[in-house]
Amino acid sequence: MIMYNAPSDIQTNRFEDDVAGLVTRLARDPLPERPIAFYGSSSFRLWGSVNRDLGTLDIVNLGFGGGTYLSGVHYFETLLAPLNPQRVVLYFGENDIANDGLTGRSTFANFLRLQERIFAAFPEAEVFVLETKQSPTRWIYADEVKTLNAMQRDWCETQPVVRFVPTCAGLIGENGRPIGRYYKDDFIHLNDAGYAVWSKVLRNEPCLLDR
Repeated sequence: MIMYNAPSDIQTNRFEDDVAGLVTRLARDPLPERPIAFYGSSSFRLWGSVNRDLGTLDIVNLGFGGGTYLSGVHYFETLLAPLNPQRVVLYFGENDIANDGLTGRSTFANFLRLQERIFAAFPEAEVFVLETKQSPTRWIYADEVKTLNAMQRDWCETQPVVRFVPTCAGLIGENGRPIGRYYKDDFIHLNDAGYAVWSKVLRNEPCLLDR
């Protein structure tokens, strides 16, 4: 049985409002028996139509604003562990590099820390790692994002239950730069058209949405 307890105090100054609100909702709302956890940053949090777009009620959206791989480790016991998900879909990386000043390599080190927690807690769960997107506003970090994606992809190819999902080719134009019409006015977060690109990829991803 899935059990969330609404927190009185999360005891951290990182993203606490988002996380507290998320846990309160999880404690209140019914949850699926075979959950697919979407664990990540605001690119997940703002995807309010993810269940409809992907055609399943099994998705539980655990996205929180400003999320990084390190904060994903920090909130693991609060958010991900109680769900005991059958599958985990991860999306972090942008804030690690753009906001926390990490390189692609140091972000990858935190990615591995989160993977260790997932493997220890859910040894039978399948994990899907979404490619970290390039955004027009953060183009200055493009090389570090490329490094992170390459390291994640290469590592995932060595793992039997982890898949790297290349979600971003449709967001990049012929000139190799992000296409602005897929982004909100901040040119960081995806709009509905951008999420449609992600949806098309994820709907065709083997095993992700299978019952």
